[in-house]
Amino acid sequence: MAKGIVALQKLREQAATLKKYHPDWSFNKIGKKIGCRHSFVSRWVRRDQACEPLHDQSRSGRPPKADAAAQEHIVMAAQLPECRTAADVAAKLQQDQHLSFSVTTVKRVLRQHGLQHLSPVARPMLTDSHKLARVKFAKAVLRRDKTSKRRWLNTDSKIFHLHKMGRPLRRWCSPGARGTVPRPKHSIAAHVYMGICYWGVTKLMFVTGTHKQVSKFVNPKSKRLYAGVGSSEYSEVLSQMFVPEDNRLFQQAGQWADKWQLQQDNAKPHKTATNMAYIAENVPGGHFLTWPACSPDMSPIENMWAWMEGKLHKEYQPKNVEELKDSLEQIRQSIPASMLHNMFDGFQARMQRVVDLDGEYINM
Repeated sequence: MAKGIVALQKLREQAATLKKYHPDWSFNKIGKKIGCRHSFVSRWVRRDQACEPLHDQSRSGRPPKADAAAQEHIVMAAQLPECRTAADVAAKLQQDQHLSFSVTTVKRVLRQHGLQHLSPVARPMLTDSHKLARVKFAKAVLRRDKTSKRRWLNTDSKIFHLHKMGRPLRRWCSPGARGTVPRPKHSIAAHVYMGICYWGVTKLMFVTGTHKQVSKFVNPKSKRLYAGVGSSEYSEVLSQMFVPEDNRLFQQAGQWADKWQLQQDNAKPHKTATNMAYIAENVPGGHFLTWPACSPDMSPIENMWAWMEGKLHKEYQPKNVEELKDSLEQIRQSIPASMLHNMFDGFQARMQRVVDLDGEYINM
């Protein structure tokens, strides 16, 4: 049975089970719980209540052209580097296996197996020196005690846009009904610093790069205001937010209040002599290991940014920069402790995967 059909069967069973255990729940609530439309829930719950089977009935008509063995060949061909489209898969099967399938049949089989036609994620190219640095860092982390990550504060900055700036999602339609998607020329954005640790999350600090927030510091070389976050502004982030907030978090935890460490990326404003001296003097455990370049995939906070951005565009509809800030603050306060625990407890496995892949990018 195809993976897509198995997944559909599980959704039907989940809908029926939830209605049994929660008879007061509406179809709409159950649909949101399992990620389906309320009409889907209504149909299969009513069938279950009528003691009818939840699986598909046998149907009349021509049997499917692609049997189980042929479907396996289609899925395997789709995973070859040279097969980028359904037409490529059909041509490859005709050439190598002498199997003749239409493009429509290939697409249907791939969708039934849970595959989607997606573009690969673009990432910075890793050189050999980058890979060696990543492996060296990962091995250094693995040599430490597993609980050492609980006294580590992971910091970073992120630009959140009021509107989604990526490419619109593809959909099937006739050429004349393609439609349009409104998109601003310049999206309103909020540039924010935040830190996470096993014990909680720091406050948000909005910095230069936020809509209508101009730097108050002058670049000594160009004699102009900084266009982004400079060394002086990051000094304020350290002294006004990171250090006080981290002392609060680790003191509340009752552990490592005098041993916590700060992790930051290698941006130039972060690594100036002034800021590094401030960290050495005010952070009890000092600076964490030097973070390798081109390695956002190794940092747990990147997963947190992705979660916050998804929640922002799914559950909030801010109309201006102030509402955007308020939405981000509400999201920050809703971060579950279990998510933080999983991120830091799973850091050892993340580093082990970097070593196993010889420094290549990981998907975690």
